[in-house]
Amino acid sequence: MQFRGQGKPSLGVIFDSDMGSRVETALALAVLYGLDGKNECRVVSISSTRTSLLSAAFCEVVGRFYAGAVSGAFGSFARTLPVGLAADGKIPGDTNLLTGPLNRRSPDGAATYNHGIEKLTDTAEAHALIRNAFTAQHDQNAAVVLAGPPTNLLNVLNLAGAKEVIAAKVKHLVCSTPLAAKDLEAAGWPTPIISVSPSAGTSVLFPVSTLDKEFAAFPAHPVADAFRVFGKDATTGELAAVLYAVRPAEKAFALSEPVGKIRQLMIEPAERGRLLQVYVELATAKPVPRIPRFRPPVVEESKKPEVPPSKP
Repeated sequence: MQFRGQGKPSLGVIFDSDMGSRVETALALAVLYGLDGKNECRVVSISSTRTSLLSAAFCEVVGRFYAGAVSGAFGSFARTLPVGLAADGKIPGDTNLLTGPLNRRSPDGAATYNHGIEKLTDTAEAHALIRNAFTAQHDQNAAVVLAGPPTNLLNVLNLAGAKEVIAAKVKHLVCSTPLAAKDLEAAGWPTPIISVSPSAGTSVLFPVSTLDKEFAAFPAHPVADAFRVFGKDATTGELAAVLYAVRPAEKAFALSEPVGKIRQLMIEPAERGRLLQVYVELATAKPVPRIPRFRPPVVEESKKPEVPPSKP
């Protein structure tokens, strides 16, 4: 519900991935929350195409790391956004990028990171969650980041009326792979589609040295723990997808001419060093107090009663 005097909120971002397949997905999610912390966007939906409770649990753990102080989408008592999970079994299993952070223990044996996902019913049905996130946004005030296969988004397209809702609400879809972009175009995705060039990820590498520098400021950081498991510099194509979704005017990015609905996202060579600094700053940003998302409501002053002129 919109009240008089409220401003339009920042961009709502739907983030769908196969969390646990690549460390850059975790780094991309950290970049997204870093942008949320700057009030440049709102994280409004998180979902995974990996049929793994640990995939959903890791997403929730990252959300809890930033919860409350960072996102107005989160409530009190460490509650976070529900995590959508695919149930088709096409990307099964857990990986060490998930088990490493989630199995971390303190010296007394307690889990370092708490979450509330122990069974399938603790997650949300991914395609329904994403559709509901679309409907809750202002027109043309949402963006979608796909960092993995398009399973969940294809299921959304199959819902009655979904294409019309997406066309009304979404500015653009940014896919981390050309294949996913082509699949969604073929299925009738109704908005512009940006496909990240493979070279955009390999030309800028996220340095593992941040574990001993910027990430060292955190006694426990789930994304840093996943990065530590990976143990080497990481590609950044999915980070580019997140950053472009929120900052399409970023001068480090260039777009190809469209082929159908798809344009390819590339990196300006002269901007690679600065772009890496942006990635590191956002991915290692500390949770910060959230400023109000809306302008204070307008309060009209009551009119003074008119005083009739005195009689002579």
